[in-house]
Amino acid sequence: MNLRAQFFTLIALCSVLFWLRLGHLPLIDPDEPFYAETTKEMVERNEWLTPTIFGERQFEKPIFFYWQSMLAWKIFGGGNFAARAPSAAAATLLVLLTWWFGRRMFSARAGFCAAVVLASGVEYCVMSRLMLTDICLALCISASVFCLWLAINEEDKRDKWLILHFVASAFAMLTKGPVGILVPTLGSICYLWLTKTRSPWRGKGLVLGLLAWVVIAVPWYATMFAKYGMEYWHRFFVHENWERLTSAEHKHSNHWWYYIMILVAGSLPWIPLLISAIVRTVKETKTDRRILFLVCWFVPNLIFFTICNSKLPTYTFFLFVTLALICGHLLDQWIGGGFRTKGERILASSLSVLQVVLVLLAASIITLMLPKDSNLFIKDLTPLIFVLVAFIAVPMFFMLKQRFVAWAASTVGVTVVIILMMQYGVDDKVRLYSSTEGIAAEAMKQRLPGEPIITSSFIARAVTYYTGSMPQGVIFFPSTAEQVQPYFTPHPPLHMLRGAAGAKEFASKYPSVLCVFLNRDVRHCEADQSPLKGRMETLATMGERVLLRIKTAP
Repeated sequence: MNLRAQFFTLIALCSVLFWLRLGHLPLIDPDEPFYAETTKEMVERNEWLTPTIFGERQFEKPIFFYWQSMLAWKIFGGGNFAARAPSAAAATLLVLLTWWFGRRMFSARAGFCAAVVLASGVEYCVMSRLMLTDICLALCISASVFCLWLAINEEDKRDKWLILHFVASAFAMLTKGPVGILVPTLGSICYLWLTKTRSPWRGKGLVLGLLAWVVIAVPWYATMFAKYGMEYWHRFFVHENWERLTSAEHKHSNHWWYYIMILVAGSLPWIPLLISAIVRTVKETKTDRRILFLVCWFVPNLIFFTICNSKLPTYTFFLFVTLALICGHLLDQWIGGGFRTKGERILASSLSVLQVVLVLLAASIITLMLPKDSNLFIKDLTPLIFVLVAFIAVPMFFMLKQRFVAWAASTVGVTVVIILMMQYGVDDKVRLYSSTEGIAAEAMKQRLPGEPIITSSFIARAVTYYTGSMPQGVIFFPSTAEQVQPYFTPHPPLHMLRGAAGAKEFASKYPSVLCVFLNRDVRHCEADQSPLKGRMETLATMGERVLLRIKTAP
């Protein structure tokens, strides 16, 4: 396949996986409404410097992603498509960038294989369809790392690549802060130290690169410090960065194996290739500096994020690019010469069978073993999982036959089927269980004149976004006696209601109160000892979201 054919194949693949019906599903709680509401308020205020939500400044993320979102909002007029377009665009660019770099590092076919593997990994596809900052960050970090590799290995063009390295790093800094500098630096220093390679950070390229970095990254941060002083330092650099590193915002995910699980599971349906590539990589690290560079990019950053106490699936998203490159390199070798050893053939074949068995086992557990009161959305996905089993068995057949081109093509087909099923097969279930759009619309129909709205902390941003006004109260049920608000980063404009007692006290001031709650909050409010027991009228139920009215009279 020539380069033109590879390019148009990747564009077609990205069009289906990232862009097809991009705005069809409503925004997914809780993060997408947070970024969408921030963008909407900034556009309405024509505020291009300070991110705002609930009418107040918020410093959770720097400005670059919001600039992209605001431009998309103005171009497309708002809505779900406009909200997600920057992520889909960044995902497409990152696939093309991986293709380009893989060609330079390995070969034309290896670069193409790496791009295909990256584009069709399940987590990459899902993330590319969400309004999140991590795709943009991964694009900037990858560009920075790629340019540094080229600066190390192309001495005659070192200054050019070094300048571009700093430019990409500056945009990473503007996307998510210090992590945009830390990730490329950790891997690069590790590689230079292990190989005793002369540092590329020298000469005219270093001076011009630093100047470019300062011109791009410093003005906005300087503006924030000029406007807000040490408040910005404490709220962004200390709270959003240092405290997330040292304290567990999401305690359920704070395990050493968490990111390993995410990276392996997120690579579905390429798990046989991934594990085989890792085994091959261990053997080639000492003899192939290209592989060593990718290992140095991957391992130190995986260790760092594992040490950090706050963990989310998105935090190590950029590492999928590294995995795609080593997978593309191995797939290229399989296509060109087959398995290297009998052990590699047994491993890849066994993993292909195991992947099918595990997906089938997951469907069986969901169908037969989950209790009736468990997550209904997961149960509704059971038919999709059984369909996935059927399709994922096709690549297994080709792997056993060692027909690698057919195996790769059918593996991509599995991901395409997943996306089509999510968009056309169970889209109504996704809409029902993962978004507040429907219940918010019903709330606006049922709301009486002057009636206040209170809502659950998990969906407060979504209620604000879809109703166009901030809720008058946000209920939360503290896990400890000392907890005074439910968010890692407080939202001062929101009036917090501590449990059912707080909601009752608030409701006593009004003839009635409209509530947009999650089922778990309803269960708390209707418990035997709850002061709201018997005083709540259910108006509508949509998935896990319930619309109620609190009566002021017992």
